[in-house]
Amino acid sequence: MSTNAEPLPLEHNKIHEIMAQLHIPGAAIGVVQNGKVIAAQGFGVKKINADAPVDADSIFKIASNTKAFTAAALAILVDEGKIKWDGKVQDYLPDFILHDPWVTKEFNLIDLLTHRSGLGLGAGDLMLWPEPSSFTRKEVLHNLRHLKPSGEFRADYAYDNLLYIVASEIIPAVTNTSWESFVEQKIMQPLGMNHCFAGKVKSESISDVATPHGMVDGKLQTIIRPIDPDKPSVSAPAGGIQCSLNDMLTWVKVQLNQGQTTTGKPLFSEAQHKMMWTPHTIMPVSWRSKHFDNTHLSAYGLGWRINDMNGYLQVHHTGSLAGMYSSVSLFPELDLGFVVLTNQQSSAARSALMYTVMKPYLGDTKTDWLNKFSPPSKSSVTSKTSKQSQGHTLFSAKHPNAKAYMGTYEDLWLGHFIIEKSGNNKESFLQIRALRVEKFVGKLYHLDDSNRVLIRWNDRSLEADAVIDFKQDIHGSVTGMTLAPASKDVDFSYDFQDLDFIRI
Repeated sequence: MSTNAEPLPLEHNKIHEIMAQLHIPGAAIGVVQNGKVIAAQGFGVKKINADAPVDADSIFKIASNTKAFTAAALAILVDEGKIKWDGKVQDYLPDFILHDPWVTKEFNLIDLLTHRSGLGLGAGDLMLWPEPSSFTRKEVLHNLRHLKPSGEFRADYAYDNLLYIVASEIIPAVTNTSWESFVEQKIMQPLGMNHCFAGKVKSESISDVATPHGMVDGKLQTIIRPIDPDKPSVSAPAGGIQCSLNDMLTWVKVQLNQGQTTTGKPLFSEAQHKMMWTPHTIMPVSWRSKHFDNTHLSAYGLGWRINDMNGYLQVHHTGSLAGMYSSVSLFPELDLGFVVLTNQQSSAARSALMYTVMKPYLGDTKTDWLNKFSPPSKSSVTSKTSKQSQGHTLFSAKHPNAKAYMGTYEDLWLGHFIIEKSGNNKESFLQIRALRVEKFVGKLYHLDDSNRVLIRWNDRSLEADAVIDFKQDIHGSVTGMTLAPASKDVDFSYDFQDLDFIRI
């Protein structure tokens, strides 16, 4: 059913208050109701210390909201009879090998999109982030065999990104067309999404692109990654689409209309629409969802999360990348959809903005969502890792253990890390450097245990400092090392705990 209620205005004062308190430079917010865009507006600026305002055509990275596009691309191929949802992945991609031979043999296309592989949360994400990544999609596919499962196949939910990369490789395997070209030619162009890009942003749209930001050591700063725009992003099928608010609202209308378009030719069939919105993997219901939304059940479909909210079916997803957060929320029974795009990596702001716009349509016009989602103290919006090295001493290259730790270490899927001397003769220290991940360069600091050291990455926007545990043989010689996040606040995509280095 649809709602005939009058469109509700965006609460500008509240939106500005959320953005100011949580340090959001720019946001684009829109609403679709009964097949029509009833609100599409930009707030703030695309970049700090610049005058260019955000509008409905400003381009944001939508991060994991990309997953619904990848799922839709496969749905189109199912409609065309080129693939089957229950088809085995190895039949399309012979190099697809997981740690367990039986799971490898049974793994189908639905398993790729539903976070039920048995792999751990964010397993292998270090091949994708932090960008730029030197890995290729074929390498990601090949390296899956080195990742050990931590859960049960088709029983345990654990969010992943790598298998969406694998899913994207199905497309060139059966069409001889790249994921980027297929998504743009089969989805974006037919829908007239001219400010939406799976690959390189067109030169005439570069000025519309918003700049990512984050709180770095307590200050709002731009987050720049030296990414080659002419090289396909390895992570794009899991989180790389860049899109404007106007075009995302077009996407929302098609989703709410079960794949039907204004041209009369459906983007995908009603059967595929139902498949994508069918619960496939049961998800836990969080305390917040129970108390804020009266949620009882939660599940994952194909590229979408599915649950009940205040008595209505909600189909939704969020997206999180360095400096860019997004949220899309659909209520098919009300023929209602919402989009929030921001150019700052604040989950509190994303939630507060979405709930402020969305909840009045569900009957709640009184709750102060800034108060509900805003961090308990100012320290929460500063860098999570800015103080991790406080109280620890830089590891001098003149320390007696320095030479014992220096050398090259190899992990089967992430490659080589080098511990080496850096600095000058007056102040030389140990640093660690990854050969395949450009941003992983950092200084080493002493911890209380002589065989443990802290890595403090030079790029403080990573918010992902780590701890090294050195492994020794019976003679006391260092034979390898393992890594672990230095704080529980480190994002799950920094899956340091999955690494196991051998000294070579």
